[in-house]
Amino acid sequence: MYYMGIDCGTQGTKAVVFNSDTGMVIGKGYARHNIIADDTGRREQEAQWWIDAMVQAVRGAVKNAGIKGADIKALAVSGQQHGLVVLDEQGRTLRPVKLWNDTSTASQNAALVRESGGLGGVWKILGSTLAVGYTASKVRYIVEKEPNLYRKVRHVLLPHDYLNFYLCGNYVTDGSEASGTGYYDVKNRRYSAEMIHRIDPSGILEKAVPPVYSWKVPAGTLRKEATEALGLSPATLVGCGGGDNTMGVLGTGAITEGACSMGLGTSGTIAVLSPFMGTGIDEAIQIYEVLDDKWLITTCSLNATSATTVVQELFGLSVEELDAAIMKASPGSGGVRVIPYFDGERVPAIPSAQALFQNLTSLNCKKENIIRATVESVSLNLRWGLDKITRSFPAPQKLVVTGGGANSAPWRQIVGDVFDMTVHCLQSDEGGALGAAIQALYLHQIQTGNKLTLQELCDTYILYDPGKETHPIRKNVELYQDLLGSYKGEVKKEWGIDT
Repeated sequence: MYYMGIDCGTQGTKAVVFNSDTGMVIGKGYARHNIIADDTGRREQEAQWWIDAMVQAVRGAVKNAGIKGADIKALAVSGQQHGLVVLDEQGRTLRPVKLWNDTSTASQNAALVRESGGLGGVWKILGSTLAVGYTASKVRYIVEKEPNLYRKVRHVLLPHDYLNFYLCGNYVTDGSEASGTGYYDVKNRRYSAEMIHRIDPSGILEKAVPPVYSWKVPAGTLRKEATEALGLSPATLVGCGGGDNTMGVLGTGAITEGACSMGLGTSGTIAVLSPFMGTGIDEAIQIYEVLDDKWLITTCSLNATSATTVVQELFGLSVEELDAAIMKASPGSGGVRVIPYFDGERVPAIPSAQALFQNLTSLNCKKENIIRATVESVSLNLRWGLDKITRSFPAPQKLVVTGGGANSAPWRQIVGDVFDMTVHCLQSDEGGALGAAIQALYLHQIQTGNKLTLQELCDTYILYDPGKETHPIRKNVELYQDLLGSYKGEVKKEWGIDT
């Protein structure tokens, strides 16, 4: 049988066709998005761009698979998290969508944290943090800056929710997406009336949020317009989908305790699964409700491959030349340090931060050192995030790395050395798109009476590439342990961040 996974990311939308009989992705499609950006931290997109890209990607994947669109039994959508889509009563978008990496609402976020009694107060209300990129501050921004527009708002959705609305006409979300809004009580699995009222006392937001669906419940079936645009069957089942971090973890098979999923995409993510909430949790950690009895414990860095792309373009290098430069430099990059906060940072929470290049001399100021130092620093920053997690949760025993950075052999080695863990990569690294396809398969199984669990499906279909398995080198592990402490110290000295 055939299933489709759709992943609406920051840079584009991907669609994959998955054949459950062979366990293979047999078709792929992709279309890029534009982005609206300026120096205020504004990062926005038009929601229609996603629809156009999804249509192109889905049709491309079906054609590439060599099957009929009507053969797709079910689909699900993975989407970039925390964005704000506001619709009027007729379901029309009212403004461009503020994205997860939009930091123009930093002052609104700071005000919400302050009004909630600081981060400790936020944790008591939400059972998680309130990061700058979350939806809450974006809503407050429009309440304050665009009050006439806000009075027209009747539906507040996340990006993947909006695609589901286009697909089946229903306003729904899932726990992983609701958990990243900043107005959902993750511990008690319900919207927080207290935080919603603090964001918007008018009552508009309270009425505009969508219901939260379990992964076992379909969002609906395709409506006529979507059926015709995508070339699929009106009987195609639409899963509720989820946020890209969660779908990415599902797509790695790291949906069990003891595994850690690292995403090396535009942003960098660390995620581990837990059946309990933990105590004394670091206030920078983000927690998402994902399954009926489990939570996803995560940290997210805004700067991962986006940071390496900056230095790659600075020196005018191809991807192959970038890898060659990383390998040319020695571990430690000749003493060069890069603090890679080109787009501000979420963990640690410094939305107004800018990148730093340090310790440059006439002897070590070489492109290979600057490039390797950037990769090392991105990896160190992600290790810092894992350290925050393991203060309250068990340390993982298995590391699965996905995303563009996972395709780089020298980067995989650096990750293995920094984390002191063997790096595992997928045979088919389709990230959130594959996770969404697995969720679609899971839902279809449930609807047709099959009792297979998500873990059983992952054990069957998620395969690792032995050729990319990378083991840590002991002398490098020791070097990076020292560099991690030094890196934290520099961040603390520059921005006063407690490590």
